[in-house]
Amino acid sequence: MAQKLSRAKRKVAGISLTPRGGCWIKYQLDLANITYKMVAARAGLSENMVSHFLASRKNSERIKVALAELLGYPCFDALIAASRGKEAA
Repeated sequence: MAQKLSRAKRKVAGISLTPRGGCWIKYQLDLANITYKMVAARAGLSENMVSHFLASRKNSERIKVALAELLGYPCFDALIAASRGKEAA
């Protein structure tokens, strides 16, 4: 089982996605019938990298862009704001 990163380690690594936010995004992907394979293909990365990103273990600008596009958000910040029940500023 993969080790969970602490909040401090995620911040140092530049990871803005929390585990809770990752779960919400996974749920949205499931509702939209979007697979990790589709996200990975859009981002030009592996499915494993997508999985690590959504588990808040890795950071990737390409995955952020791919997720926002596939889920119909103008940017990743808007997607994160929606996961928190807020509108993007």
